[in-house]
Amino acid sequence: MQLVSEANGVTIHPLVSIAIPTYNHADVVGAALLSALSQTYENIEILLFDNASSDSTRQVIADVARGDPRVRYVRNEVNLGMTGNFNACISAAKGYFIKFLCADDLLSPDCVAKMVNTFIRNPEVALVASARQLVNEKLMPLAIAGVSKKEKLVDGAKAFRDCFFWGNLIGEPTAVMFRREQAVRGFREDYRQLIDLEMWMYLLRSGGLYFISRPLCTVRQHPQQATQQHLKSGVVLADKCRLFREFHSELLNPSVLEQLRWDIRMAATRHKTLQAGGSVISAGIEETYFPTMFSWFTEPVARLLLK
Repeated sequence: MQLVSEANGVTIHPLVSIAIPTYNHADVVGAALLSALSQTYENIEILLFDNASSDSTRQVIADVARGDPRVRYVRNEVNLGMTGNFNACISAAKGYFIKFLCADDLLSPDCVAKMVNTFIRNPEVALVASARQLVNEKLMPLAIAGVSKKEKLVDGAKAFRDCFFWGNLIGEPTAVMFRREQAVRGFREDYRQLIDLEMWMYLLRSGGLYFISRPLCTVRQHPQQATQQHLKSGVVLADKCRLFREFHSELLNPSVLEQLRWDIRMAATRHKTLQAGGSVISAGIEETYFPTMFSWFTEPVARLLLK
């Protein structure tokens, strides 16, 4: 599908699927849906995939949607897990673009319009992301997060590299839009903590990143219960080890500073795992650039940095 007609230069307004996966979020999903319904961009469908909620999610959605034909509600018969529910949204989407909206987040009214226009102006990009207004559970502002303070186009290879060595600078699914056809593979089920980071790196293999510096979404920050559980169970460390095994060979000629940065991040994760009450092997891990110096240098440095 072409976004711009070659015959007369008239812009085509492609369908955008706003996907809202939800599970027991009756207290907030209505606000998320309202922010989707309030988009200035008109050619949208709104998919609400209810992951077998046991609360009043269905009724809240019905009350807010009020029969709006753009809204499609699906309730899974069984809980598919977070990743499975995200992938169900992708499979059901009909749009040229997919815009995820987590059920406890919000979109600004011009979010979809701004991101679609960015894709039209920059057809070589695979991801459009915006800054995020981070708030607490009561929507009190905490900070603005993003790749940069300025709007910019980032080469896909550089963005890929930055994600690997610096972590998920791009942000949560609510902050991103991408083409459905490039994401049909779905989010990886074998990742549990870094599922979004792995997906962004996968997509960046096929194009660049365009970052919009103005916050176009609001993202709630919750107490880190899930992260703490994933640390204690070793999920975070396992995901980072998997990320290293799968992607480090694509990063040619990393500098010493880049290699040290990765190793320190791994040491920090290992230390946080122990702090959370998890167990790790006593020896250093293999998914590092300098394994022989990991236990006697990198880990002590990481512990000092975390104090």
